[in-house]
Amino acid sequence: MNAEHPIETQTSIAMMNHAQLKAFHAVAKTGGFSTAAKFLGLTQPAITLQVRALEKSYNTKLFKRRGRKTEMTPSGKILFNLSKRIFGLEEEAHTILSSLNSIENGQLSIVATSSIFSLPLISVFQRKHPNVHLSFATLQGHQIEPEVLKYRAEIAIQHTPPEDNRLFGLKLGETPLKVAVSKEHPLSKKKTISLKDLTDQMLIVPFDLDMSRNIRKPWSTLVKRNDNLILTLQNKEIGREAVANNLGISVLSEKEILWDERIQGIEIEDTVYSEATYIVCLAEERKSPLVALFFESITKTNNQ
Repeated sequence: MNAEHPIETQTSIAMMNHAQLKAFHAVAKTGGFSTAAKFLGLTQPAITLQVRALEKSYNTKLFKRRGRKTEMTPSGKILFNLSKRIFGLEEEAHTILSSLNSIENGQLSIVATSSIFSLPLISVFQRKHPNVHLSFATLQGHQIEPEVLKYRAEIAIQHTPPEDNRLFGLKLGETPLKVAVSKEHPLSKKKTISLKDLTDQMLIVPFDLDMSRNIRKPWSTLVKRNDNLILTLQNKEIGREAVANNLGISVLSEKEILWDERIQGIEIEDTVYSEATYIVCLAEERKSPLVALFFESITKTNNQ
């Protein structure tokens, strides 16, 4: 035989039958076959068959009868010490996994396109359920849904309905949109303005135009211009800060404008534009305890 090329051999490892081990453990724990049957919700003959099959598989006796009393053999005692550890770990795993989705020790990861819209909602939930650990991040619009679809976040708060049919979205409401300018900007004295009058203004776009799924009005009207008059920024927070520092104009919700005293809102003459807010989750997770609780808490507050 060539030592450099040993012959590979395959070994067959017999896996212990879980149902048989569970039946044995119940008999050992409760002290009898009839009590084990009641404990597991099975018939006594079923328990007897499982234990006998286990004994036959390993050619050993696990129990002996002394009158009406059932006692473990030395082999049975050794196995019982092991089965206590096995089923103890199984129970511990069940407890841990259950607690991960419980109110007392639960965790929710939330992503959003805007902190101004999402943080008040998160605050409402946290006041009602202070024991739930929350994590939060703001991302670009095109990054939000993949985070939920890849199970990296349970909840998304965004301004568009979900596009993927694996997602469930609940619309909370709409907020009017206005042209946003710095209070130092020459246009800040205007009460109303037409989008057509903004063609010579630097437009601050709070998302990547190439990555955006769609360009919604009024953006579709405003972006039809020379590229050197568009300043594309990473997200709405940075875009709002750019407006406040008079780097250009943008379109923001009334709520975002009121939040920052450095910014002046101007009503759009052409038509009424608005921005919706949606809570989004995986459709399959809609009824899971923590996700359902988040939806319930927010919708109750929103309807008050």
